[in-house]
Parts: sequence; C-alpha cells; structure tokens
Amino acid sequence: MLLKKFLCLLLVFAFTVMSLASCAGNGETQTSADIITTTIGTTSTTQAAATTQTTVTTVTTEKPQDPVLSTQSEEVLTAQELGLIPSNWASDLTKSASFGGFYTMMVRLIELCDESCADEWEAAIDQKNYPARAMLRDDALVMITIAAEILGYNSYNINGNYGFYLENIIDFEKMFSDLSDDYPYCEASRVFFMYRENGTDKESILGAGAAAVYFFQRRMDLYTKKYFLDYDNNYDFKLSSRLTREDAIKAVVRFYNSTIYNEPVYSRTPTEADENILAGAEKLKQTILNNTESVPCTGKAYYVSNSGNDKNNGLSPETAWKTLDKVNSAKLNRGDGVYFERGGLWRGQLIARDGVTYSAYGEGEKPKLYASPENGSGKEKWSLLEGTDNIWVYYKDMMDCGLLVFNEGEKWGAKVTPYYKNGYLSTINKGQPFDVKSELTEDLMFFSKADSVLNENGQPFLSSGDYNDGSGTAELCVGKLYLRCDSGNPGEIFESIEFMVRLDNVVCAKDNVFNNICFKYTGGTGIVSYYTTCVISFCEFGWMGGCIWGYDINFMEDGTFSPGGGALGMNGNTELYSVTDCYFYQHLDAALSHQATAPVQGTGDVEPLRQRNITYARNVVEYTDMPVEIFYNLRGYLDDTTYMMENVLVEDNYFLYTGYGWGSQLYKKSNFSSAYMGHWDPNAAKNFKIINNVFYLSTGPLITTAANLEYLPVLDGNTYVQNELGVLAIWRNDDNEVCTYPFEYSEKTVDIIKNILKDKNAKVIIE
Repeated sequence: MLLKKFLCLLLVFAFTVMSLASCAGNGETQTSADIITTTIGTTSTTQAAATTQTTVTTVTTEKPQDPVLSTQSEEVLTAQELGLIPSNWASDLTKSASFGGFYTMMVRLIELCDESCADEWEAAIDQKNYPARAMLRDDALVMITIAAEILGYNSYNINGNYGFYLENIIDFEKMFSDLSDDYPYCEASRVFFMYRENGTDKESILGAGAAAVYFFQRRMDLYTKKYFLDYDNNYDFKLSSRLTREDAIKAVVRFYNSTIYNEPVYSRTPTEADENILAGAEKLKQTILNNTESVPCTGKAYYVSNSGNDKNNGLSPETAWKTLDKVNSAKLNRGDGVYFERGGLWRGQLIARDGVTYSAYGEGEKPKLYASPENGSGKEKWSLLEGTDNIWVYYKDMMDCGLLVFNEGEKWGAKVTPYYKNGYLSTINKGQPFDVKSELTEDLMFFSKADSVLNENGQPFLSSGDYNDGSGTAELCVGKLYLRCDSGNPGEIFESIEFMVRLDNVVCAKDNVFNNICFKYTGGTGIVSYYTTCVISFCEFGWMGGCIWGYDINFMEDGTFSPGGGALGMNGNTELYSVTDCYFYQHLDAALSHQATAPVQGTGDVEPLRQRNITYARNVVEYTDMPVEIFYNLRGYLDDTTYMMENVLVEDNYFLYTGYGWGSQLYKKSNFSSAYMGHWDPNAAKNFKIINNVFYLSTGPLITTAANLEYLPVLDGNTYVQNELGVLAIWRNDDNEVCTYPFEYSEKTVDIIKNILKDKNAKVIIE
C-alpha cells in the first residue's frame, strides 16, 4: 500500500505538471501609472495606482464588453469581472506589467478577500522604491506571497490533490538562481511563515524570494489545478524573465482561486448525446439487477434461506440452511453449489471453498451478503457521551469502520482517524493527545476506536492478511464507536445505519463461481482472490473500502494512516478471471483490479507469474475512484517475459463519474482517479484490448498508463466524454514519452485520440 500510495503521488505529479501551458514571451518597460475602472451597476469608479483607499465592494457579473478582452482566456475574463485589470492594460496584454499596475490589482484583490487588510498591504509595499527595471516574474510571486501572509492565506494546498508534486521534476537550483533578490519595495530579508497540516504546522523561511518559491510550488488554483505561473516544455518557470500583463493577470486570478474553496469544480452541461449515454447505462444496470438466472452446479446443490434451519441437510429449498456460519463450516466438495434465497439478507464473511459455485434461487431481489454486522438503527443502541449533547456512543464495541452509511446511501459519515505514535494524536492540534469531544467538528463525523488488539509496533489493527484468513481475527480487534449527530439520537433519526467494517465480504478459494449476489458494506474488499480461477457474473458491489490498512511509520514517519479497500482484487497467477454483467458503485479504491508485485531484479529468486484470460465486460461502474486498476508493479523485469499479462479484454463497459464518490470526497483523491488506471507500472502485456467502452466524466484523467509502447493496450471504438477543464489521458506518444493530454472541446481532442491514443473508431463528445 505504501508503494502504491507513492506511485499515486507520482501519477498526480505527472497529471499536474504536464497539463499547464508554456510561459509567455517578449518584454516592454513599465508604465508609471495604471488605472482600474470597475463598473458597479451603472456607476464607474476610478482609482490610481498609488491610491489604496477605495469604495468598491461589489462588481457586475456581466461579461466584459471590451472587444479585446472578450477574445481572451477565461482567466482574463474572470479578472475583468472582478474588476482587477487596469484600464490601460486592456489594449495589449503582451506588454510588460508595471509595478504600479500589479500593486493596484493586489489592492483590489485584497479588498475582495478581506478589506480590513488594505492598510497592512499599503504598509508592506514601499511604492517609492520600485526598481528602475521591468517587473520580473519572480516579483509577482514575491508580492503574492506578501499578500498571502497579510490575508492569512500563507498555507499550502496539501490535502491529497495539491502541492509538492513538482518537487520531483523542477530544478530548484535554477529556480533559486533565477531569483533577482532585487526587492527594495519590501522587507526582503525577513522571515516568512508558511503553514501545513491545516494551519497547525508552521514553517519559517528566510527571505522573500525563497518564501515565494516555496509558497508557489505548494499552492495552486483549485479550479484549474494550475500554478500561479506557467512553465515551458523544460519545466522552467523563467523567474528572471519579464512579466507580461497577461501573466500578471493570470497569477493574481490563480492566487484568488487558491483561497476561496476547497475542491475542484467539475461540471458539464448535458446534451442529447449525454442523455443517450446515461440512458444506455441505466438500461444495462437494470438488466443486471433484474437478471433471474442461476448457475447450475455439477455436484450437490445446497440452499440457504433466512427461514431455514442449520440443523437441516440444506439439499432442497424446503430443508434449507439458515446462516453463513453453517455455509462456512459445511464440508463442501468441488462441483457443489450454494444457493442463497432471493430477498434474503446475511451478515458476516463468506469463506469460499475450492471449486464451489455460489448463486441464487427463488424470486425477488438478489440475495444480500453484508459485511456490516448489524443495522445500527434503534434508540436503545446509542447513548450520549458524558459531557456532550451531540456525540453518541454505540452500545457495543465494533470493528474498525471505514464508513457509516445512513438510509442505504442517503447520507454517510466522515471518518476521523487520529495519528498514531505511542498513542492517539490529534488531527487538529499537532502533537497533542486525541480528544474525541473536540476532534468531531462536523455533523456525522465519527471515530472508530478499534484498538483491543495491537500490532508489533504497538498500534491498532493487524496487517491486512491477518484479517482475511477466516480465523476471526478481525472480530477480536474492536473498540468504541463515537458518532457526532447534531439532530439527536441517530438510532431514532435513521431507519438504517450500516457499518463498513474491516471484514471482506468474501475470501475466495480456488476455482469459484459467484453469480447474482449483492455484496455490500465492507471497509475492506468485496472479493479477495489469490492464485485462482474466478468467474463472477450478474452481481452487485456497493459501498466498499475506507478501513485502515496500516500506519505510515516507515514511509512518512508521522503516524498517518493509509485507507484502502474496493470491490474486486485478484493477485498472483490465474488462467481465468472473468467479471461480466455486474454493477459497481461507491468504492474508495478500485472496482475491478488485477495486481502483482515482484522483487527488483537481482534481489531474489525469479518465480514465473502469469495472469491470463482476464475479461471485464458489460459492467456498469460509477462513483468509484478507479473502475479498472492494473497495478502490475514488476520493476526490474520490464523486458523479462517471466512476468506477463496475456489476453486481457475490457469491453462494452460503462465507466461513469469516476472520482465523484464518497471515497474521493472524504480522502480528497480526485486527481488520482482514472477510469482505466495503469499507474506508472510496466504492466507488461500481450493481447491487451480496451474496446467499445464508455468513459464518461472523471475528476482525473479518463485513462492513465505509463507502460512502454510495446505493452500499451489497444484502444478501439471507445466513447470519450469529459469536462472541458478535465484531462483526457496520461499516455505515451510515438517517441515513448509519457505525456498528459487535456480534453478540449475541439477537433484537437479528436486528433489526439485517433492519432496518439490510436483509437481510430472512437466516438468523442466535444460539444
């Protein structure tokens, strides 16, 4: 998981840095005075560059009528709407920005953000000491950094999606050598303070130039995911070059957008084409949910019903067994089948047996297998924590919960997980003990204190493997469950409360078949399989993941945790792995995944590993972080066919709203999300095809891989629909370079798909 997390960071870095535009060019000396004219209704207010007192408090929301500005980028139009652009800049944005004009833009910006800071800004910038030269790009960063400190915005965007990723590629020595250190208009040599960890971890940086670089590389526009300045094809920000008016305007707008909200906005106005796509997905989903088949077995058929009895022989619907415990303990042979009655519900973990088929019988909805141990509804099950009026304690100890789901998905709770180093540490007061009364800061936040069993490092929760062997280890590691509910007793308010505990729905054996079963509410994985043949069809997989997989004491050394969990995970050798006609939704991690790892070449014995005949077809996957994930991390064996996927087919699937689910929201994973996620792994493959699928909206790239050209999957006949601010793909070009391709509503996107991704028969929605 730690390696996987690290590679995800590499993915996000690639997606972020390669999506930005190149730097602007030529220069001109500054002008002495710059004027901003802002329209307020029908009133015009004019202010000079040297003036810091204004009465402007609101701006029109109408589009600017200036014939020059109307042809500019959205960022320039936004600046015009906000009243930021000096009037004498509008005629030519390629000219050099002046210190006076930039100062005046910042005056206006500070008034928009916090008018009470205007006097402090005036005192911080000595307008009489502007240097006798053109304004440089590093000047813009220095002035923005000063404004950030004045406004209290001097914190880094580091919550999962933003910041630190350029550190892997930018030449910092060059960035610092490009600083002019010629900042006579401010106290350039003083200490600046930056904050991390939600403002609780303060970092002191000596000098305005250094502070500007650190702040710049760790903060960005939250709408467009762009840094304040663009860079060229060599990842050079050219800090010593002159600053154009357009660059100045973009920098100010991006800084403004780095402060006013916490999540990227992704939106698309539906068209007739969208409606047809979604109607097709809904039709397939209903076909899956309403399928009535039952896969026959070649051996004995055993039946399980909520009205059955474990003392029965189970050989007919009339003599059905009742519980999962009976199914798990029964002596089943290869060729046997276990059939759950439709409309029934079983709670716990299914331990599959070699060669056994698991399916459904009867009429009604698919039989439900929930990892959630019970419905938490009921007034008597919750009591107030002493000294509080809104924090409720569950009546019995519970396993680690990845999520609480209310009323079958109407709402869900946000998990609060403390750091853990020699005890629980606060998430809001760094280094202080965790106090549940103060840590649950919002309605429906919860804390799962499952620490009755500690690992060898003295931390809660054993390794993930210890929970999936059927020994009941997970059930031994329990603790108090605390839920903040401002509306009253949650057991009265909600008809159902399901606990996504750390207990996989199914521990797969060898050569299993799963058909027409609904698997839900696990904080782990739906079906875990290792070195096996597995066939899955017409099943439903919902609400999975979120439990702690471990604390990062070795990787981050700060006691933070790694969440995990998804629908299906297959590891190791297989001759057949087929998942068809299934419905997947609301997973923290991946829906469909086959994975493998191996030691770096030369560090151990080479054991051949093959994953053959893998099919993902006619599935509907929505609100999931990664619908298809291939984490084939065979480093060092890139040219060694000892490790290889063969005959992989991803066909006729609908991948909808990737990265829009609960996991991406709570853990801020949205830029990691990709409908086909190949990460940065070699993913060595023969006969790998992705054909006739629908990729419909993703918060990250629609498709991602860094596999070499010879291992790239063949794309054919897929449909691509993405937000215009979104990303189409991270993919290798013909020169074997990994590139990021934006999704523009133009023929350029069609050209990229057909000539770089080589999907010649693609359907691309660019309207």
